[in-house]
Parts: sequence; structure tokens; C-alpha cells
Amino acid sequence: MAQAQRAAARPRRQRRAGGELRDAILAAASEVFFEAGYNGASIEAVIERVGGSKRAIYSHFGGKKELFAALVTEASNRALAALSPEELVGHDLEGTLLAFGRRAIDAVMAPTTLALYRAIVAEGVRFPELAHIFFERGPGRAGTRLAAVLEGFRQRGEIEVEDCQRAAEHFIGMLRDDLHLRVVLGLRPPPDAAEVEVSVGQAVHLFLNGCQARKRGTTATGAKGRRSMAKTKNARS
Repeated sequence: MAQAQRAAARPRRQRRAGGELRDAILAAASEVFFEAGYNGASIEAVIERVGGSKRAIYSHFGGKKELFAALVTEASNRALAALSPEELVGHDLEGTLLAFGRRAIDAVMAPTTLALYRAIVAEGVRFPELAHIFFERGPGRAGTRLAAVLEGFRQRGEIEVEDCQRAAEHFIGMLRDDLHLRVVLGLRPPPDAAEVEVSVGQAVHLFLNGCQARKRGTTATGAKGRRSMAKTKNARS
């Protein structure tokens, strides 16, 4: 019976070991890309830090390009966790945007993501396929998922937006704003939790309410916006 228990436990240990190795490879790769950039990075440099062999890296990822794509996907996953169906249950639009905004800022300000962003800005022209991977696995994926969430709120009549994809891209742009650029350029450190909360809250408020001063009995959309929304309502009816 004891032998049977040990035999049953053996595959679980192997799976855990595989997951731990994958995480270790990604951590080592992020350091290598940060220090050497994409062109200067090598599988050999990753192996020197994590140990093992090329076969282990190729079995988990493939090659350097796939390793880069995996790092981008991991960063994107952290932001998109806030938009999973489970997380959306019981949340209104404001709460959803706040949760996504916090996760998104944490993701783009992480050391690994900053290193990847700097690498792709420096070398994307020479490696257009890499630039495409970065966008599709990262910002493009986030925008598409957020657009789908906004479309759900639009269909329920909670927002009036003609182009949810464009609206999603606008919101993500407001989240990054010049704060992200300053950090990328090394002009300042990443924001702390309190600053993130203020920045995300302002972006959500501006996205939902605009910045035009409201007169009593009117909304921030103004007369032109009201006419546009009226046309949209008439068209739907």
C-alpha cells in the first residue's frame, strides 16, 4: 500500500517540478532580456542562470522568440485576470474598470514588462515579427478583451458607445498616460499603490463622465451628445 501511494505521488512531483522549472526559466529570461535586450539575449545565457539544458527550454517554449512571447503573455494574463467571467460577476462597470485598471498598471509597471517594452522599442524595427508578437500578446489582447466586456455593458443598455474597441483603447491609453513613459525613460520610479489608486480612479472617472462642466439638469455630453444618443436610441427601436 505504501508503494502504491509513493507511485501515485510521483507524477504530481514531476508536474510540480515542471511548473517550477518553467517559472525559473521565465524569471531568468526576464533578467537576460532586461540586461542584454532581445538581440543580445541568448538561450545559453538563460541556461547559465537557471541550470539545465537547451532541451528543457525548447521543450517548454521552443526558442528565444517563443520565450519572449511567453513573457509578454504572462504579463498580459495578470492584467486580464480582472476581466475573467468569474471576476465580472456582481460588478458594475465602474468596479470592473477600477479592478482592470489596477491590474493593468501593476502589469505594465512590473520590471519584466518594462524590460520587454524597452527591448521592443529599441529593436522592433529590426524584428517586425517580434513587434507583432508583443502587440498581439500584450496591448492588443488586452484591448480586445476589454472591448468585449464593454460590448456586454452596451448590450445591457448601461453605456452608449458606437465603437467599443476604440473606447477600450482610449481607456487603456488613459491608464498608461505619461506616467508610463516617464518610468520607461527612467525619469522616475514606478508608482506606489497609493499613486496607482489615484491615477486609476481619475482615468475611470474621466472615461465614464468626461471633463466638461455640467450645468444643472444636463449631462456632460452636451446638446450634440444628446442628439447623437437620441439618434442611436431611435435607430435601435
